[in-house]
Amino acid sequence: MKKRILIISIFSLVFLACSNSKIDGTWVLCYTDSQSKVAIFNEVFTFKNGHFESESFSGPAFYEKSSGLFELKKNQLILNDSINLSIGLISADSLMIVDETTSYTFKKLNDSLKKTETDKIIISGKKFEVDLDGHHFSNVSYLNGKISFDSQPFEESHEYYKRINHNGFDIIFQEFAAPKVIKKIYNDTILLYGFHEKIYEIKMWEE
Repeated sequence: MKKRILIISIFSLVFLACSNSKIDGTWVLCYTDSQSKVAIFNEVFTFKNGHFESESFSGPAFYEKSSGLFELKKNQLILNDSINLSIGLISADSLMIVDETTSYTFKKLNDSLKKTETDKIIISGKKFEVDLDGHHFSNVSYLNGKISFDSQPFEESHEYYKRINHNGFDIIFQEFAAPKVIKKIYNDTILLYGFHEKIYEIKMWEE
């Protein structure tokens, strides 16, 4: 009987580990709802070996870090044995969390987007020209925790941002835009990738 219990226990642990590994990696919230609206808050999760870490941002009044244990059971993601999230979809690169009114789509970050420690990319206090997937903007400033826009279609506007290093990814969260990952700098041009319905390339260089 003891041997049978031990076998069952080992099988359960192996099954749980295999289930949890489906979600291992770093996932960033890209959009909400079927209309692909930009999320009103930013969030990134890293899942690994039954543990999770998360960071959330929705403007200067809210920034939060949390961590703990997670378990994946069928269509339920359970955090710290107390928070149950319903999974609408999980694939190699997409994770959809759903509640009664909204769906939240996360995209998995490829490890190739991690920035090496030797790359020192400074954006705070600087003004840039930006090429966003073929669309050009000028007078984009990063100052005092705000991104300021002084060119069409963003004339004289600003929004708050927060730059974080999460699991080796250099991430920029913005109040009203999809998240961006800083990849590298070459020939004085900063290369970033944005995440919404698709991954798009962004280039910035100082004016």
